Parts: sequence; structure tokens; C-alpha cells
Amino acid sequence: MRYVNEARSIRAGDSVLVEGGVKGVVVCDFDHWNCLSGYESWLSKVEVVGGTSLSSGVLVEASEIGMVHYAEPDDEIVFLASIDADHHPR
Repeated sequence: MRYVNEARSIRAGDSVLVEGGVKGVVVCDFDHWNCLSGYESWLSKVEVVGGTSLSSGVLVEASEIGMVHYAEPDDEIVFLASIDADHHPR
């Protein structure tokens, strides 16, 4: 998945703004089946609410609103910076 207003791909570890300016971090990238350390349990084909599984898009952990899943590109996801697995800017 790509950011709507940039050519950049959304990656696990990106620092972002979502839902009108709430800070968050992309913790899982289901399109590439990778995640930050500590979030591996989210990479599962097990059915969740509604009988579906998280198999596409990205999962963002946002400071004020918790986990937010985006299955499709959304202009509410705004790139701030990339961080590595140790949470340092890259």
C-alpha cells in the first residue's frame, strides 16, 4: 500500500498521523506480511470479528485511539518519518 499523496510505500515502522492528526506507528504491513517486533501475533490467518482475517493493508497503533486497520489506501494516513526496529529514525 502507498501513501495517497506520496509515491512512498507504507512500511512497518513508519511514524504517521491518522484520523485527523493523531500520532501513530505502522506496526503491521499485511500486504508484505511483516511487522514490528512484538506484534507478530497480529500476522495470523485466524478469523476475527465478522469472520474475516487481517490479510491486507496496514495496522496502525495510534496514541489516542488504539489500533486502526486500513485495508485500502486512505488520505487520513499522513507520513511523518521512518523508524527502524529499535525505534530510531532511518
